[in-house]
Amino acid sequence: MVSSSAAVKAGDTLEGRYKILKTIGEGGMGTVYLAEHMLIQRRVAIKVLRAELAADSQVVDRFMNEARAAGAIGHPHIVESTDLGFTREEVPFIVFEYLEGTLLTDEIYRLRGLPPRRALRIATQIASALQAAHTAGIIHRDLKSDNIFLTDKEDVSDHVKVLDFGISRFVETENDDSQGRHQIMGTPEFMSPEQITAPHAVDHRADIYALGVVLYEMLAARRPFDFDAEGRTTDRTFAETDQLLHKIIQDAPPPLGRPDLPPGLEQLINEKLLAKSAEQRFQSMKDVQAALDAFASVSRRDTQPIPATPMPAVAEPVTLPGAPKKRGILWLVAALLAGGAGAALMFKPPSGGAPAQADTTSLAKSALQTTADQLGTALESEAQAARLRAEGIASTPMLRAAIETDAATLKNMIADKDFLIKHDANEVIEILQTKGDQQTSMLRVPETAPTMHIAADGTRVETDGTHVTIVVGTPVLTQSGVQGGVIALATPVDLGAAKKLEPAPKQLALVGLAKPVVLLGDASATGTTVTAPIKASEKSHVSGLSLAAVYEPPAPPPPPTTDPLVYVRYGLFGLAGLMLVLFGVSLARKR
Repeated sequence: MVSSSAAVKAGDTLEGRYKILKTIGEGGMGTVYLAEHMLIQRRVAIKVLRAELAADSQVVDRFMNEARAAGAIGHPHIVESTDLGFTREEVPFIVFEYLEGTLLTDEIYRLRGLPPRRALRIATQIASALQAAHTAGIIHRDLKSDNIFLTDKEDVSDHVKVLDFGISRFVETENDDSQGRHQIMGTPEFMSPEQITAPHAVDHRADIYALGVVLYEMLAARRPFDFDAEGRTTDRTFAETDQLLHKIIQDAPPPLGRPDLPPGLEQLINEKLLAKSAEQRFQSMKDVQAALDAFASVSRRDTQPIPATPMPAVAEPVTLPGAPKKRGILWLVAALLAGGAGAALMFKPPSGGAPAQADTTSLAKSALQTTADQLGTALESEAQAARLRAEGIASTPMLRAAIETDAATLKNMIADKDFLIKHDANEVIEILQTKGDQQTSMLRVPETAPTMHIAADGTRVETDGTHVTIVVGTPVLTQSGVQGGVIALATPVDLGAAKKLEPAPKQLALVGLAKPVVLLGDASATGTTVTAPIKASEKSHVSGLSLAAVYEPPAPPPPPTTDPLVYVRYGLFGLAGLMLVLFGVSLARKR
């Protein structure tokens, strides 16, 4: 066994490249150091396994799992593993990108809970990272707020980095139960019920439960089930640990106690993230992302009561000096009231059927614009998701080295099961090598898809006349830091929401592309055309599109009819005249 005296200390050099500067933190499996790459003078974080654990093959295997997982996934919200090696005493170490910022745990308890919008924004990024891991066949199994790091990136705060894949599980390669991989692993407060009762059956839905615990903690500044308040981690007895695990399996989470939450968010956390049964939770991180995005777009409703406006005091009746108290004055008042009412009716527009058609057209245009706005949001969301997916692939360390080689070498690397670049059934991924202004296709998945030539920072919308596809491009940097190629990724857009438009038109089409895409009805339909632009944000590359709907032509206006209010007006004027006559009679009698 390697003795603990072999620990790394400040001033040491690892493999002649990394100079240890200071200790950043310590954990159960190892110590993290701030170091500097002596050749390129770049700061990195190095995690060194505890020396006394280096003789345990299972511990070393789990430790190396972390480098393998982080390096294979390659996602902007997962800490990047750039190298690994061994100290002189054969103790393994992993080299990570150096991060500056704060742990999510520290931020939660410093502020005693985060605002809902901020918590949802952070949770969405975590879900994006774990979706990439699950697509690569990797389950984290130890997601917790201590493994979430918040940094600033390109002047944007709260850029998430998911850490510590040390006990992650590779679904496709882990089949040997004898090596102890299926023992209970994880941090108790964040473990799903099945991690406790059936660790051999744990799948990606355990990460969905853990994300629910993290989101709950961000909002409540406490965990649903915990030893202590404020996330303290003191030593506990077996009985206390057993009691906690029993609560996780049996008890419902306590109420969050946050009246400022969007309606339905607490129910979603309890029923779709923290459900006891994995079958009742969301079934993928992609579903989690969609739900969190929907809640993030909902503004907090103002629950403050509207202050009552005091009613003006009622003036006491005043009798004017010398005012006549004769009955005759009443005839004059009644005449004025009747005449005024008749005059008021002269300004009321005549009733008829024409305005009804105008209201119908206005309603259709309003509904069409709402649908166009929803479609614009869907397009931007798909474009952002595709760009994050492409960036994750482009940042894979092995790909950076392979982009400078020939296509055959790249294909061999892709065929390697450890490379772990996978694609969804409906998407197309292409790796293009760039030399000057020339782009050469090196790899395309699937191979039967047409090649995609796109700028390194490009986004465009394409169609074949039936389906709409988002195509994005992301640069691939070589190991020397220059652009060596482009990752092109195409993903389809679901236009199903646009087909539920009410009132239903004779034809609905997406226009502004090379050819219109008919979503509803017959392409030859005729009638009144209503158009609504698909609005996009200032930074969006998805613009210039519109929805065009064809409705039945308006019915001819009905023939004019006599307004029955004409008779009422004439009657009021006649009554006013009669009252004036009676007033005149009363004056004559007085004289």
